[in-house]
Amino acid sequence: MSIQNMKTLKIVICGLLLVSVLSIACAGAGTENRAVSAKPAEIEVTEMKVAASSVAASAIYAEDFYPEFEKISVDPAYQYLELKPGDSRNFTVTVENKDNKTIALDPRLVIIPYTENFIDESWVSISPSAKDLAPGEKEEFEVEVNIPEDADLGNYAVLIAFAENVPEGDVAGYYPNFPGTMQLNLQVWVPPTVQILTPYINDLVEAGKTYTYEIKLRNTGSTDIAISPELTEGGDIIYYDSISPYGGITYAFGNDAINVDAPEKVKAGETATVKLTLKVPADAKGSYTGSLNLNIDDPGIRDYEGKVSLNFRILPIPEKPYETNFKAGTNGTIDIEISAYQYGYDLYAAEGNRDRTPSFEVNLKDPSGKEVTPTLISTKYSGSINIIDDTYPQPYLSYVSARIAGGMETSNQGSYRGGTTTFVETYTVPGTEGEWTLSILPKNTENFEYSITIGAAEE
Repeated sequence: MSIQNMKTLKIVICGLLLVSVLSIACAGAGTENRAVSAKPAEIEVTEMKVAASSVAASAIYAEDFYPEFEKISVDPAYQYLELKPGDSRNFTVTVENKDNKTIALDPRLVIIPYTENFIDESWVSISPSAKDLAPGEKEEFEVEVNIPEDADLGNYAVLIAFAENVPEGDVAGYYPNFPGTMQLNLQVWVPPTVQILTPYINDLVEAGKTYTYEIKLRNTGSTDIAISPELTEGGDIIYYDSISPYGGITYAFGNDAINVDAPEKVKAGETATVKLTLKVPADAKGSYTGSLNLNIDDPGIRDYEGKVSLNFRILPIPEKPYETNFKAGTNGTIDIEISAYQYGYDLYAAEGNRDRTPSFEVNLKDPSGKEVTPTLISTKYSGSINIIDDTYPQPYLSYVSARIAGGMETSNQGSYRGGTTTFVETYTVPGTEGEWTLSILPKNTENFEYSITIGAAEE
């Protein structure tokens, strides 16, 4: 590959990346008025689609500059392996010559600059080491990967190039699926010994009150594991309670409102408790999002896996009841149904006697302005329940759960975890024709719905 072609390809790829960034920015600007209602997942998917389109466009330009690569087929184009230090693995790569002339293949590793860890070329051997491939001929290359005992844990990415003119350096990093290559990704890992039995804390709290929570850690290994928990504001999902003119995010309270009491170690074969005490400031409003980084000294747990998500929402307490007017066209009975929903709060709170049941103070004024107290005739509770596997309760990535199952304490029994609970109260009162006023003062809830049914007048 000539230096001029290398420069040209770099310019094309960099230009495409710039176009993709501008496309995302323009898409955001075009939907400015709808930004408040947009879901983060939808935005992320949109950006991924734009990025994927840019990569596809890069492939077209790469083939335009290097048409000889269209004559080489590499299968598979991508291989992902999970290996422990000391492990080895073999796989086969089939290379086909679709050209009308013989192609000289000289497989080698091309280091990608944009990767978590750089692979040592001695870890990978390829056989045969060279091959002249006749038109229409296929050749199977055996790739052997050997991870040394002292290898650093983490992710490694590298290209295996079969053609001669494959660029190296930043071009390979920008374009990992360059024609004539395959990408090899290695995840070097060891089984974790500590299980985080409390994956998150999500609670609805009141200003001025104190709450305690317990995070359970189980050590299934034979040695003690040190921990050093520390709080971090913010998280994967950010709730924008208020934004300063300078772009900063204001939370309901800071980390100084949370006290962490933790042992220095999780002893072998035992379960340890990390205790969180939250003192909600009296003037707190909005929500707090953060995480507790447990800093577990377990090589099998990566940094992002050793965190417990913290989400606290301050319960808004209205001073005045909600009021609405409705008109009764008959003298029939008036039935009022009020419902509220509660979303799996307080799964890991230490105090078990806290009452979170929504309730309502319901009052009516009849057409003459007289206050009438309705009669509560029924209370209904309904809920959604999830049956979860006890094997590994943390919401980690699927590959983490899959590789842990063989090395962690497991259970074939499932357990129940509550989802949304619905509370419904039904009231009744003798009605008269005319305009009524309904007032509802809610407690222990962020939401409620109501319905009014006016029956036919008795003859």
